[in-house]
Amino acid sequence: MEFLIKSARWLVALCLLSSAGFAQAQYGVVEKLVLSPGILTDRSLVKVQVKGLVGSPCEIVESSVVIEGGRVVVDTSIRGNPLAICIAVIVPLDYTEVIGALAPGAYTVEARINGVASGPQVPFTVVAAAPQFSLSPPTGTYTANQLFDFAMILEREGSIVSGKATLSGKNKGSAARTDVSAALTQCLQQHRLSPSGKVLRCPGVLGLVGVGSHTLDVSLTLDTLEVVRDTVTWTVLPVVP
Repeated sequence: MEFLIKSARWLVALCLLSSAGFAQAQYGVVEKLVLSPGILTDRSLVKVQVKGLVGSPCEIVESSVVIEGGRVVVDTSIRGNPLAICIAVIVPLDYTEVIGALAPGAYTVEARINGVASGPQVPFTVVAAAPQFSLSPPTGTYTANQLFDFAMILEREGSIVSGKATLSGKNKGSAARTDVSAALTQCLQQHRLSPSGKVLRCPGVLGLVGVGSHTLDVSLTLDTLEVVRDTVTWTVLPVVP
């Protein structure tokens, strides 16, 4: 039965594409729109996969995206290739178009082929990403003579109730974790992070680390009782004269 249904679908598409002769075979039809990633946030690079049929393997397919408020239109142009000689045969239409980052809200994605609506309209929702917390500089390799302007970036409004930081590294003589919360707290300077959030800077933290590999783990408790956490590993190389 499934084979008969698929055969019938292809037959209908062939009739639609070929009924007006070879010129009509240059057009296609969109059957499915698939959005990715699975969870769409305002930090996602939103993509849409366009799947369907086209009337010749030699057609030239070009596409673009138009965003009009909550309406996202994938505009596809299908035209014949004057340099190719092809028979009018149904082939798959399958390509992915990048929509980009979208603000939180409700949207609908739809497709057009040569200016004519084709396929389903697919509603989707973009949600705000969870508050982010990160340490800077990030995990990486550095030299002992460079400035180390350490910062904690909290991308949300709210107050920090308490914080804890531990540093482990070879310069401490062992891999045991050492509580450096007090040292970091003393040098924190609070700044605004537009449009929201805080940057907590600790310049001159180079005194806390030396040549070797160091892992810093920081957790902050917010006024909402939420705990945010990040970990970085710094490899500090000696300076060769």
